Amino acid sequence: MLARGFLAGSTAAVPDWLVAAAAVLTQLGDAWFVYLGLALLYWLGDRRLAANPRRVGATLIAVALGALAIVVGLKSLFALPRPPGAAEATAPAWLPGLLELAFVDAATGDGFGFPSGHAVASTMVYGGLATFLDVGRRRDRLRAAAAFVGVVATTRVVLGVHYLADVAVGVAVGVVGLVAFQRVARSGFRPHPDRAFFLAGVLGVVACAVAAAGGHGGEVLEAGIAAGGGFGGYAVWRLRGTESAPVGGVGVAAGLVGILALFGGAYGVTTAGLPYVFGVVPDTTPYRLLAVAPLSFAAVALIVAWPTVVDRVRRGAGETPDGEANDGDDVSELIAEAETETDAGAETDAGAETDAGAEADAGAETEASSGEGSERDADATGRVE
Repeated sequence: MLARGFLAGSTAAVPDWLVAAAAVLTQLGDAWFVYLGLALLYWLGDRRLAANPRRVGATLIAVALGALAIVVGLKSLFALPRPPGAAEATAPAWLPGLLELAFVDAATGDGFGFPSGHAVASTMVYGGLATFLDVGRRRDRLRAAAAFVGVVATTRVVLGVHYLADVAVGVAVGVVGLVAFQRVARSGFRPHPDRAFFLAGVLGVVACAVAAAGGHGGEVLEAGIAAGGGFGGYAVWRLRGTESAPVGGVGVAAGLVGILALFGGAYGVTTAGLPYVFGVVPDTTPYRLLAVAPLSFAAVALIVAWPTVVDRVRRGAGETPDGEANDGDDVSELIAEAETETDAGAETDAGAETDAGAEADAGAETEASSGEGSERDADATGRVE
């Protein structure tokens, strides 16, 4: 506890403008920013970012869900508090009144504090972006990821919602979690989203069990979000994969409405509880979990399936577009075509060699026959003479 207490209470001397800046920058590790950004990457990313952007985007969504599960499980296991005053914040006097509520929400923290969820999530997500994307040089991507992680981790200490040890351990845990997802979900240069989603779902179930064993109802529901989302992404990818067709602006807007409604419903049930349905459904943690997990399942399933939905709407229900890719894996198709062409070329070469050999043999036999005929004519001429 002494180690975790280092720098605690030091934010009292931090200038208001720095605290306000930290409240803005800390959103880089917030759940809403991470999931929204990854959904847009999955829908809009192209080959300038990665050879197979849909696979990379889906894998990173699974990584983010896995980060949530890891954080909930560890916080429930250790159950260590945040610094004193972490749940309170006073908006600067110069801040407009309309932004005061947003500032207080961004600058405070509740629940357990160890490890820092923002540190774990930013390490796994931004580290995953640096690892799985192809744009630029790998070294530059890793440096950029480290900068983002450093900024997010620093804001948590500046805001006074975490001890320094919370964010340091959070970064370390994020590195270990990212390595685990890489080993499970990556085969060579090709990511496997189904494996990543399944791992996230399993981690969510484990975290839910840990939270339930400790009697932490709120953490049970957060773990349910991770589990439901992981298995939702796994189910859609295994059953259908995704289309390589672009989503487009209208498709993005409609998709955002859908996932915000589903994730908003899951978050609302987690924080505010269940509304009574004809006075029958009680507002207890088990019943909340029965609502949260399916909502999260549907939200992530919708994200993964949305390119396919948009493509079907465009082309008409029941129609199968030409050149349809089951999972958008154009690179694999190109490799398969190249292998086919190589095999065909080898067969052609073999056929050409066979034909050439046959012609050579035929020619040799013809010459031999001609030679024998000439010898017989010469013998006959000699006898006549």
